[in-house]
Parts: sequence; structure tokens; C-alpha cells
Amino acid sequence: MKKLLLVLCLIANPVYASGQIDFGGKLDDGDLSINTSIDYSWPVGKFERDIEFDYRYKELDDLLDTNKGLIAFKQRYEFKPKHYTFGLVRYDYNEFRTINHRRQVNIGWGYKLIRTDKIKMSNEFAIGYLNSEIDIGSHSVNEILFRNSLWFFYKVAPKLNFTNKFLYEASDVPLIRNETAFSYLLTDKIKISLKNVYTEDPDDSNFLSFNIGYIF
Repeated sequence: MKKLLLVLCLIANPVYASGQIDFGGKLDDGDLSINTSIDYSWPVGKFERDIEFDYRYKELDDLLDTNKGLIAFKQRYEFKPKHYTFGLVRYDYNEFRTINHRRQVNIGWGYKLIRTDKIKMSNEFAIGYLNSEIDIGSHSVNEILFRNSLWFFYKVAPKLNFTNKFLYEASDVPLIRNETAFSYLLTDKIKISLKNVYTEDPDDSNFLSFNIGYIF
């Protein structure tokens, strides 16, 4: 009963948890594109936990062009003002990549470079273990992974925000991912956004989308 009451309190009180859901899609002359993302954060004692989910699907001329996604879980502990350590577990899939499946476990250090009402910036460095697999059950490769990520937020206007998330993973097949977005608040809970995701893993691709989102 105590656990149930705690869960209900976390849901009812946004002081404890926060998140957002974005969804976008297009159907034009037989071409279909769908993208969705979920970001959710909540504290547990001295730790803060984050979940990230992203999925993108695209058809061109009735042929599948894009089918990829990722899910990640992070737990952070701030041991000094602006300094924190973290553990990260991440899985990503890309049907049209030579390596379909990538699984990783990391530990790292983060630093809050800037924290003001208008501008926020953080950088993270981690080292971890990467398991790559062409297909489920096929031969897999295990290696050490080095990753660096930079997050930037700028409040352009009271209802307009700009964010950029850059990720570089150094491995046998390096990965680069850069996500840029402009978001505009229609209400306290509803927003619209223009987002572009650029990836190199190893082939480069851009995915531009218009999204509607819900903040909770």
C-alpha cells in the first residue's frame, strides 16, 4: 500500500517527475513517415533517473527507407555542484545498418557548463562495454566504447526554445548523432516542434520532422 501511495504521489505531483512525448508523421502520395520520442525523468533518493525512447520509420515509393530506434536508461548522482556521475544502459537498432543491434553499458562523469534561466549546457564523458550484432543470434563483437555527449538549451522567447544534443561514440564503427529542435509552447502542456536528427553509423542520414508534443 505504501508503494502504491508513493507512485500515485509521483504521478500527481510534477515536482517529483517530468517528461514529454513527441509524435510526428506524414502520408503524402503513398510515402509514409512516422517518428515518436519519449523523455522521462524522476528522482529516487539522492539519484535522478532518465528514460529516453526514439523511433523513426519511413517509406518512399512504397519501399521501406528507414526503420530505426533506441531506448536508454540513465541514473545520475550529483556529488558536487555542477558535477555528477552516471551509469547508462542503451540499446539501438537500425535495419539498414551493417550492424543491426548495438547494446552498451557505460559509467561516466558529467559537468554542467552553464546554468542560467535562458541558457543551459552540459557535457558528459563515459567509458563502457559495447556488444554489436548483425542479427539476433548471429556472431557478435564485444569491445570497449568511449562516448562524449554535449547538450545545449536556449530559451529564445518565453514560449520558444532551442535545443541541440550531440553524441559521439568511438568504437570499431563510430557513431555520430546530432538532434536539433525548435519547440513552441501552445499551452502549458501542448507544444509543437521542428526537429532534425542527423546520424552517421556509418552511413549519414537526415530526418526532418514536424511534431506535436505533450508535457507532463
